[in-house]
Amino acid sequence: MYKKIKVKPNKSQGFKVFEIEVKEPNLQERAKLNDALMDNDSKQNFTFFLGIIKEHTRYSDEELNDYSLEELVAMSTAIIESANKKKLKK
Repeated sequence: MYKKIKVKPNKSQGFKVFEIEVKEPNLQERAKLNDALMDNDSKQNFTFFLGIIKEHTRYSDEELNDYSLEELVAMSTAIIESANKKKLKK
């Protein structure tokens, strides 16, 4: 299942808010994402952030290549935040 999330710039970034469609992760996918974030040996470089986007969206390489570095980092941050939002029990 996919949902739309907003990607917002921080104060130092100069792009406008935009939406992306992301896959809602199951528990295993969420664990894998968080393990990668918490791994001290993992280099959190451009490839790292791009991997998060590619794993959780349907964007092609060509589509992703149209975004700036700032937008791609913000996209991966929005994906991480979305995956880890507190789940409310009903």
